[in-house]
Amino acid sequence: MPVCNLSRPIVSLLVWVLASSSAAAPRYFAHEVREDAHGVIAPWYTGLNGQCDLRVRIAAETLKRYPWTRGKDGKPLPDYIYNGRWSIATDGTITPGELKDWGNGDLVQRGSYAIFGLVAYYRYSGDPAAIAHVRLIADAMLDRCRTGPDHDWPDFIISVPNAGEPYGPCSDKGMIQLDLAALAGSALLQAYQLTGNERYVEAPRHWGQLLATKRSHVPGQSPWNRYANPQDVYWNDRQTGGAVLIVRLLDELIRVQGDSDPELVAARDAGRAYIQNMLLPRWYVDETWGRDYWDWEHPVQSESLTEFVPRYFMQYPDAFPNWANDCRNILGLYHTRACVSPLSNGDVYHGAWAYPEGSQCCERSLSYAPMQIGAALAEYGVRANDAWALELARRQLILATYDAHETGVVEDNMDGGQVVAGGWFQISHPLPLAYVLDAMGWLPDVLGPNRENHLMRSSSIIREIDYAPGRVSYTAFDAPAGSVDLLRLAFTPNRIRTERGDLKPSDPQREIGYHLRPLANGDCIVTIRRDGCRQVIVEGNDPARRIDVDQLATAESWAALASGHAGASAELEFEGNQVRFIGSVGPDGGLADVYLDGVRQLCGIDSWNPEQRRGVLWYRSGLPAGKHTLRIVAEGKGNPLSQGSRVNIEAIDVSSADGKVDSGEGGGPADAQRWIFGYTGRSDYIDSQGHAWRPATEIVIRLGHVADAVSAWYVEPRRLTVAGTNDPTLYAHGIHGQDFTAYATVAPGTYHVRLKFMEHRWEIEPAARAVDIFINGRQVVDDMDIAATAAGAPAVVRLVPPSGTKLYDGLNRAVDLVFNDVRPVHGVIAIRFRGNHGGEAIVSALEIGPGAGGQGATPVPATASQPAQ
Repeated sequence: MPVCNLSRPIVSLLVWVLASSSAAAPRYFAHEVREDAHGVIAPWYTGLNGQCDLRVRIAAETLKRYPWTRGKDGKPLPDYIYNGRWSIATDGTITPGELKDWGNGDLVQRGSYAIFGLVAYYRYSGDPAAIAHVRLIADAMLDRCRTGPDHDWPDFIISVPNAGEPYGPCSDKGMIQLDLAALAGSALLQAYQLTGNERYVEAPRHWGQLLATKRSHVPGQSPWNRYANPQDVYWNDRQTGGAVLIVRLLDELIRVQGDSDPELVAARDAGRAYIQNMLLPRWYVDETWGRDYWDWEHPVQSESLTEFVPRYFMQYPDAFPNWANDCRNILGLYHTRACVSPLSNGDVYHGAWAYPEGSQCCERSLSYAPMQIGAALAEYGVRANDAWALELARRQLILATYDAHETGVVEDNMDGGQVVAGGWFQISHPLPLAYVLDAMGWLPDVLGPNRENHLMRSSSIIREIDYAPGRVSYTAFDAPAGSVDLLRLAFTPNRIRTERGDLKPSDPQREIGYHLRPLANGDCIVTIRRDGCRQVIVEGNDPARRIDVDQLATAESWAALASGHAGASAELEFEGNQVRFIGSVGPDGGLADVYLDGVRQLCGIDSWNPEQRRGVLWYRSGLPAGKHTLRIVAEGKGNPLSQGSRVNIEAIDVSSADGKVDSGEGGGPADAQRWIFGYTGRSDYIDSQGHAWRPATEIVIRLGHVADAVSAWYVEPRRLTVAGTNDPTLYAHGIHGQDFTAYATVAPGTYHVRLKFMEHRWEIEPAARAVDIFINGRQVVDDMDIAATAAGAPAVVRLVPPSGTKLYDGLNRAVDLVFNDVRPVHGVIAIRFRGNHGGEAIVSALEIGPGAGGQGATPVPATASQPAQ
């Protein structure tokens, strides 16, 4: 998903705090801070539909109500398809920004993310406007952003059109970045699966064939350059982790085409071999998951590849048998890398990580990257059954969705205001639309809406879906082996059937059928395995009810509204907390304003669509329980592409269903967590007692802007043999720095903390290597000399070689400190290491586990060390 290509570096920080904000109130992004009973971040929004559903609706409605502009060819489109620059007033008024060549570089990327988000939004909401926008975006990319037939890469997508004329055809002298070209191909394939338009599969099929036939066969190198036109690009043309996007496109083409094109398969296999043999052994190297952003050379790990790569591994686990460790390592590594810049102060806030898109960007803009990484962590948590990833994802999504207002204004500055969101539209709404929906699909019980019906996740693109009270029916594009769908419903189904007959209860991980998991509030999580079946109908007793407008006493008003005459209106009073308009759309569809309880809504109804469809035209949920009034007023016109003004509402669904909102507080790993600092093994180290130790990655160390946090790691073992231990690996690696903090995400409880040290810095005097340690803000060690602590007494000089360097007792010896009765604060145990007297602190490994951990060494202060004899 997203490669958020913002202005890098930010030249000036736009801090725009809304007039309605209170400077005195503690806040994150756009809202005051709320915490749960354990002090962990809690949703600021308390509506029954949940904060993530609200964020999704705001994003979708902002796209739907975007002002239209005519391109240089005269074709009208919503301006975000032409232009990624924008501004938005506090009342929600959108103004397209000034667009110059360079700023047009994210056109294809922006369109791709919008397609991903809208395809998912249609599945989730049943809103046919999503399909209309997908077609507009896909057509615009194909009509305006391809090379000519005489180009070296003919009819290929110009993926970074930063040259040419904005609002006009793209110049092939723009950067044709191949990983972003593959991203566009994946988006168009989704558009094809949604709409059936052959144009959307023919283009990526051609691009895939070019990628296959033009690949390099040089051993040890990436099969692909970074660019199709490296001669036009002055940056380094090396391709690293972006190769995953190309391989993913090839796999998607193989699936969609339903055959095994030998050229595509050979290229796919070559790409997989490059990833396995060249990239994964260097998983900890900065540029391995970099060189992806379009607007600078970008040799540093990006949030986009950090999530793309693990998700590809999870999709094809047989091809990547070490996927569980590799995914965890790459995802975890991003936390320390993204927080290295002092300009951002990315950190843990009320238990949730918040960080910028990388070590080079974007000051205090900390909202959108956690959405993207959080969605991948959610998937990993489910597939690997990993409590660590599940809780990181839950907290990150709650915190990150503090960013938006109902008006569509987005505050991406952690302290309130705007840094990037005020100028670049992509990260304000297309990215959140895609990734918040994605995360909800993997964590439907804690992030999904309550007392509603939604198809939250599917392993196929959904071509048709109809939501009705007590009945959800849908058609998927395909149904290969392992096809699984997941729904969250306000009712427990009593029948689930496909075109092949009724399904039976079963374990969907093993066989075709369904599984029901009731929730405490009356909802039900439904998992369906449907190999070979494309059509599904789910039925049961729903608390919602449908009102047919032609049965109302005001039926004549609704019929007049359907005509679309200016001023025609209809009104409905209902009792409930959610409402949906069901109707039809088509080429002659018109516009209408919607008034809820007398207040005109920013996003009304647009009934235009390139083809006749039926679905949800408008909805609101999370309303206060009780009576509400809706009034719909036709504008007497359509959007610039419409052939009429018709507004046809056929029915209205309402519900008063209520139930407790469960956002998942009290989660997190409660068992032991063991980390080795500086350890770069792809698989866990198994110690002499059989315990598994993983690379330590959840660390905040401020080394500088565009610095590499891994440069603070002792990647190479300091010693082969360490005295006092049977596990030298636990002590031979480590991290060094003047001041750094390790954050362990944990469940509520009482824990022990075991810290492992080995002092190897023989050339440094004790005072210069003294360490202070703080746990959850409380100092527990002051001025510790590690060597003296390992020796069990104030260190004495054992040897003074001719160089004059004093060699103290206790060097190269293992020593552990243990702290018991440690309780988390804000859901984390934060262990800070600080070098005293201007020196650096070091640590080798840590263990955090439930209960007591025994007794460790007694810290010996550096000031107690003996002078040379």
